[in-house]
Amino acid sequence: MNRREFIGKSALIAAACCYGAEKVSADTLFVQAKNKNKIGIQLYSIRNELPKDPQGCLKKLADIGYAHAEAYGYDSKTFLGKRLKEWAVMMQDVGMKLTSTHCGTGLLPADVNTKEWDYWRNSATEMKEADGLFLAQSFLPSDKSLDEIKRVAEQFNKIGLICKSAGVRFGYHNHYTEFKTVDGEVVMDTLVKNTDPKLVFFQMDLGHVLKGGADILAYINKYPGRFIAWHASDFKIGGAYTEVGQGSVPYPELLKNADRHGVIDLTVEQETGGDIFASCKNDFNYLAQFQWTKAKKYVK
Repeated sequence: MNRREFIGKSALIAAACCYGAEKVSADTLFVQAKNKNKIGIQLYSIRNELPKDPQGCLKKLADIGYAHAEAYGYDSKTFLGKRLKEWAVMMQDVGMKLTSTHCGTGLLPADVNTKEWDYWRNSATEMKEADGLFLAQSFLPSDKSLDEIKRVAEQFNKIGLICKSAGVRFGYHNHYTEFKTVDGEVVMDTLVKNTDPKLVFFQMDLGHVLKGGADILAYINKYPGRFIAWHASDFKIGGAYTEVGQGSVPYPELLKNADRHGVIDLTVEQETGGDIFASCKNDFNYLAQFQWTKAKKYVK
């Protein structure tokens, strides 16, 4: 398949994801990757190595078996000095697909101006041109009061509409602080209940949910269809960040029911020290044992 065919077919997939997510499976999204499985990786995992040799790092990830990747720190123009469509081509050259990027602005209830909305319009357009699928706000702009959190949720709905108009989807990525209580209500509950499912999805960071003291399975069951993207991270309860499968996240139960929960994106995020590519390999191999991922273990 040449690049023009790749871009054209990917655009159809992105559009299908945006306007009929409930009908789109992870199998459909990533069929064009060399590694036709469901396991992706957040490039923040290799943030210390990636700027030194972007193409070489992507090749290492593709060789491990990762089918897609998510960028981080996107500023509505570039990621590490390159446009998203440049990254998409680089990934295609090693058999991967760019699916999404973490980005975001410090939207505040009392200070939202045209510049903020232009940021999202530009970002959505850039992601669409790169044939990606999602934009994910990766931090909560404000959680000082329940009213402020509700206002942020309203802003997320507006961002979701901007993204939908551009042909991509908008989601929110949690950390552990979203499971604290503000004015008598858990922050994550406030966000989920005050956002439109047609405009906003949630990218659940599984390890951070655990670190925040919440029950992952209970949350997913409480809000069916809202957590359609999962970040595969892991923590040991009472301990530190670890490799996927080495902590307390109940991956066997989660992946056994991933289709029932409507999951269409599984992305590893690894933040341990040491040999990061060895850790990424271990993460991939752990997830490859589950039938849902349709992956083969890395054997080199």
